[in-house]
Parts: sequence; structure tokens; C-alpha cells
Amino acid sequence: MLMKTETSPETSEELYLDLLKKILTRALIASDLERHTIVPVGPKSRLIHLFNKFAAGHNLEAVRLVRTSPEDYLESGHEAGRRMESAETMLGLRQFQHMEQCIVDVLRRNVPGDLLEAGVWRGGMTIFMRAVLRAYGTTDRKVWVADSFAGLPEPEAGQEYEDWNRGEMAVSLADVRDNFERYGLLDDQVQFLPGFFSDTLPHAPIEKLAILRVDADLHSSTLDVLNNLYERLSPGGYAIFDDYQNLPDCKRAIDEFRAAHGIREEIRMVDGRAAYWRREASTPAASRATG
Repeated sequence: MLMKTETSPETSEELYLDLLKKILTRALIASDLERHTIVPVGPKSRLIHLFNKFAAGHNLEAVRLVRTSPEDYLESGHEAGRRMESAETMLGLRQFQHMEQCIVDVLRRNVPGDLLEAGVWRGGMTIFMRAVLRAYGTTDRKVWVADSFAGLPEPEAGQEYEDWNRGEMAVSLADVRDNFERYGLLDDQVQFLPGFFSDTLPHAPIEKLAILRVDADLHSSTLDVLNNLYERLSPGGYAIFDDYQNLPDCKRAIDEFRAAHGIREEIRMVDGRAAYWRREASTPAASRATG
């Protein structure tokens, strides 16, 4: 299944990045029927667990066939959905296309600062961010990869999405580094910030940011990022948020921060989940919000 993105690539830089985003999402190699591992959940979980254990001893695996379509790769998805499970990202092509546009825009307008994603999972978006800098020959900006690499912190009682658990979404630093290396994009322009945001971000050696992408999942973690990094976002830079439309705790944190700091820039939507705004020079300075 070969699929077109919503804008046709023309230059060599655009062709490279178009190919990369389709590989990171697995849109390029997806077929009509995807094989998904059967996870032992629900009333038959013990039976499935025993069968999987028996099958593994014979180099076999129980899978289910899931029909997929090109549209499944435009919007963001999850491992339990219809997309391929091996991808370095759960994000859809629309978010990658938007990120490319934002980075190219700050490069052309000379907006000062590095690029950062807070909450990276397997590293797919940060790999792409580094690829955009490589494609356009930019050597004076870094990509910051901020994550605990041990999963989510303990959710706040009564405030966070009730299905989250400590340690969920964990992908090790070694695995993320390996993913960068697999694409030939692990170098000195990639900087890792391992640890919970409340511990690492207050003293992170970052002077300015041109792109701030937040995929923190929790109210508390989202505020940790904004309270510590938004003041470093240059005027003309982009603040981008995954899960603004689908996780109420994330939306609440962002709305609270905007209200506390008098941020009036219009919030625009990227796809069915993500939102963003471009910071304007007129944004007033304000004391840090408390989370």
C-alpha cells in the first residue's frame, strides 16, 4: 500500500522527509491485513496466556488479522489499533507533516533556539526532528529528547486519567538511542534528558527553544514542562501539544497555564488529537504557574 501525504514533495529534502515519515509510521510498508499479537486481557486472559506460553516454546505466536487502510496512518493511533505494532511512533502523518512545516518555518525566519520533545516513547518524532535539521543542513541547533525512559510518574490521585499507571509507556534510553542509530541520526546534535520532568527540566542546559513539543499525558507532567520551558520558547517559535483534544487532564493543564500567563495566541488544531500555537513577541511575561 503506497499512500500520498496531503502535500506532494518536490525537492530532494522534501522527498527524503516524506519517505522517512512513512517509514517511522510504517505507512510505507503496511498491507491490507496486519498481524497483531493477541494480548492476554479479558475473561479469556489465562487461556491466552497459557496458549502463548506453549506456542513460544515451539517458535510460534498467536496473532489476529486486522484490516487496515491508508486513512489509519493519517491520524494518530495506538498499538492496540489497526496500525503496525513495530513503528517507532504512534503519531500519524498529519502530525509529522505539521512538524516539518513548523521546523522549516523557524529555520527560514531565523527564530533562535533548539528543538525539544517532552515525552518521546520510542523516539519517532525526535528522530524526525533531527532528520529535518539534517535535510536542511542545519548544524547549530540541537534536538532535546526528554523522557523518564521509565514510563509515567505516579498519577495524581483524583486528577489524572484513571487508566494510567506508574511506569506505563516505558521505553528504555538504550532502545531510543538504538532507534536513532538505526536511522543514522545519532550524533552530537541529539541530547538526551533522562528523568522525570520535575527533576530534569528546572536545570536543563537549554537557553532557547524554537520548537517545544509536549506529549506528557498527565496534568502534572504537562505543567512541569510548561512551567520550566515555556519561558525559553522564542517569540515566533511553536508550542505543540499532543492529546490536547482527547485527554482532558492535558487540556486542563494547558488552559490553566495559558490563563495564568495571559497567553492569548489562537490555539489551532493539527489533527484529531494535537493542537499548537505560535508564540508572539507580545506575549506578556508572568510569574510561573503552580501545578
